[in-house]
Amino acid sequence: MLLNRLFFKSFFVFLLVFGWTFSFAQTKTADLLSKLKAAQSQKNYRTDTANVLILAELSDLYVYDNADKALSYAKQAMQLSEFQNNNLGRARSLDRLGKAYYVLGDYRSSLNSATSLMNISTKMNYQPGVASAYLVMGLVYLAQDNNAASITDLNKALRLFIKQKNASQTGKVYFDLGICYDESGETAKAFYYLDKAIAIANSTKDNTLLSMTFNRMGEIYFHTKNYNKALDYYTKVVGSPFTNNWERDFAWSGIAQCDFKLGAYNLAITDAQKSYALSKKVNSAFDGIRALQILSQSYAAVNDYRNAYYYQVQLKKSNDSVFNKEKEEEVNKLHLKQQQADNKRLENEIKNKEQSIAFSKRLLLFRNMIAVATAIFVLFVIFNNRQKTALNKTLQKQNEDIALQKEEILNQKEVLDQLNNTKDQLFSVISHDLRSPFVAVLQSLDAIRSGDLSVNERDFLLDNFYRQVSLVTAMVNNLLVWANSQQSGIKSNMVDLDITLVVNEIISVSNFLAKHKNITINYRHDGEKLVHADADHVKIIVQNLIGNAIKFTPNDGTITIFHTEDGDYSAIHVKDTGTGITPEKMEKIFNVTGREISGYGTNNEAGAGIGLALIKQFTDANDGKIEVQSTVGEGSEFTVYLKKA
Repeated sequence: MLLNRLFFKSFFVFLLVFGWTFSFAQTKTADLLSKLKAAQSQKNYRTDTANVLILAELSDLYVYDNADKALSYAKQAMQLSEFQNNNLGRARSLDRLGKAYYVLGDYRSSLNSATSLMNISTKMNYQPGVASAYLVMGLVYLAQDNNAASITDLNKALRLFIKQKNASQTGKVYFDLGICYDESGETAKAFYYLDKAIAIANSTKDNTLLSMTFNRMGEIYFHTKNYNKALDYYTKVVGSPFTNNWERDFAWSGIAQCDFKLGAYNLAITDAQKSYALSKKVNSAFDGIRALQILSQSYAAVNDYRNAYYYQVQLKKSNDSVFNKEKEEEVNKLHLKQQQADNKRLENEIKNKEQSIAFSKRLLLFRNMIAVATAIFVLFVIFNNRQKTALNKTLQKQNEDIALQKEEILNQKEVLDQLNNTKDQLFSVISHDLRSPFVAVLQSLDAIRSGDLSVNERDFLLDNFYRQVSLVTAMVNNLLVWANSQQSGIKSNMVDLDITLVVNEIISVSNFLAKHKNITINYRHDGEKLVHADADHVKIIVQNLIGNAIKFTPNDGTITIFHTEDGDYSAIHVKDTGTGITPEKMEKIFNVTGREISGYGTNNEAGAGIGLALIKQFTDANDGKIEVQSTVGEGSEFTVYLKKA
């Protein structure tokens, strides 16, 4: 083919990244050169970090007119940065080196610079540098006709530029993605991204980006044989006073090719002559080839074979020159493939190290949690044993005066029986209900230590860790509160408090378990609800009500929490769409504790069987009352009444 689509794609990318107006660049270049000359005369030239920025900006400006100079200034900026040990300067210099090498066609060096830019920007968490590295990599892959790799890196750059709210760079990446999808034959996606680029160009008044996008839109419509629509877009470009010669050159050749397809051969000759004149002015071999081909074909179509032959000879000369460049690009592709493999290896190494660090942190946190839980459990056992020993001594002393203190001994015996019953229930819960979560945790830990798990499997097990430890924590908390109430009696510190704040606090803690089962918690209230009660007791009541609702509600269920009032009481309602309570358990619900009343949740969550007993005890201790309505298979509604403040 005389017109290789790779050339036109590279031409578009070149215009997008480095397309400034010549007059503006001249003015700014002269100003920067003056600043550089003044800075070089100072003794602190090599130590002043501002000079790195001057050199980097000069590289940006020259890359459009003289890529060799741009490369020279970028190298000088890099040397200064190295001397100053200036990481930010290194990042900016590497960015300019990548662009300069790209324009010169040295894609391997461009990709090397982008890779170094990625490494240093990642270490210093310099997100603009990371985004620029992905952009340069994407452009190199695009120029090498590797659309899949280009799309991957351009999307990474796009996400970062959007996050940084950099509208200018975001628009350019949208344009590049449009080219990628056009070259891949995905026209709908190409239009989608080009429309986004047009929207940003209009909002930022970026006329260069707008003209280039119109040119590309015209090219896509030409590919799809919609020549009149293509002409509309090309005409917008040549009619704009802000269009530079690069874009106008391409637009005239686009108009000429549409004229030819529509049979307007004389118009095609006139428009192609305009494109050819501009291509020589801006030294664009790609557009020159297209204009020459159209001229040769159009003159032949009007039977002017002399001119047709003349332009065919010129086309052959230009094609031979481009063909040599194609050979050079093939060599570059071989180097690029090797660099891509190196980049992939480095990315995998970084990813593996990050995963290893993250896993170590999680494992350390888990070990600390287990250690704390074990310490609390040991302290509880020691405390319980000491109390038991003290009670036994008291019994021994009372037995010596059995005749005089029979009534007192009987009372003490009843207390001791209650304590022993509490102890038996505690050990029953520990042996049956706490054992299962710990066994699950240990099995999961063994699986992770084996090293045979994928990332998704390991993340799933870590989530399981969290659920199991959360379950054990809730059970131990309930056990401690219940055991303490059995041994020491319930003591209330009555205050005026807003129960809505308590509910919001408990919901914020419980949301993780609810989201795991995709349960929706709806909480409705119209402002503060003041009650007169013990704040800690109210927290335990609400926590157990919501926890039970989550436990017995299946996936995708709903929990509704709301308030009502009557003359003396303010009521909180917790209503779920769960499994409901059987009539047999309803008879025992507030009178029995332990495994007889306990049950497994919809995700096999275990329980200690004391949550409802705690709710009842603390409701009674605060002069409140509780009601339950439940239908098996449809759900339950618990209502706790507390006295108004």
